[in-house]
Amino acid sequence: MQGRIINLNGGVYQVKVDTGEIKSLRARGKLRFVETLQVNPNSLSKKEEYQIIKNSPKVGDLVLVDEEFILSILERKNELVRPDIANVDQILLVFAAKEPDFSFYLLDLFLVNILKNRIQPIIVVTKIDKLTTRELEELKAKLTYYEALGYKVFYVNSKLKIGIEEVAHCLQGKITVLSGQTGAGKSTLINALFPDFSLKTQEISQALGRGKHTTRQTTLYSYHGGYIGDTPGFSKLDILGINKKELSLWFEDFHSYSCQFKDCLHQRNAKNCGVYQAVLDHKLLSSRYDSYLKMLDQLMKEEKR
Repeated sequence: MQGRIINLNGGVYQVKVDTGEIKSLRARGKLRFVETLQVNPNSLSKKEEYQIIKNSPKVGDLVLVDEEFILSILERKNELVRPDIANVDQILLVFAAKEPDFSFYLLDLFLVNILKNRIQPIIVVTKIDKLTTRELEELKAKLTYYEALGYKVFYVNSKLKIGIEEVAHCLQGKITVLSGQTGAGKSTLINALFPDFSLKTQEISQALGRGKHTTRQTTLYSYHGGYIGDTPGFSKLDILGINKKELSLWFEDFHSYSCQFKDCLHQRNAKNCGVYQAVLDHKLLSSRYDSYLKMLDQLMKEEKR
């Protein structure tokens, strides 16, 4: 039988098989090899080493199973480490318009981390009622830049369910994970999208013996022909697996501007740098360029260490 893993708890996987039944299974021995890794030794201390279960199943995996075990994992199209999930179609990046203030740097940092994992980002701006009409129009004007790059941007008031229908439509038939700015109202958004969500999480928690639901592990919940992932989120926003020369590859708007030197880092006042000139000519969003420089500075400091 084939199925999809929707939860992992204490070495027991909940697998939804093709018939719709959910089976509690363990992984066959060959799928439980463990090794300790540091994803980026330059940015993580020894205390931040953690275990990755190599070749082991993840939530989101398509697997072949029998009545007792997960036998094998089908090929993944992508995978994340934190949260530990595979085969994600898209990530809803949830940012507050205010309280906390919208952060373009955090948005750009999330985008770099998501794009390098080849996952589609969707930007959702919550708490739009906290802004004046003029403030909201100014924010929308800046975010049209991201829409021009091909990203979907939605504006919602979760409590009044303004904009919720549009967001729900883009989730149909997809595996979607929510992440984004702390305090942006991800829980309120997910409850607006999925009114039975609290009930479902309580049912899962009781079934797994967890008591009151807390997001300590990843669970997939069926939603409109797809799944919504309730995950612990990105616990540490490092620029993992990228060096200073590769960083600009994940700023796709930089690609239209060429430099005389192939190894140009696009820093301020760089000679014959097409990217820096595009900023001066107001062709590139200045906050976007500032985000790039801040990340570049972080990577350069880590390399020196």
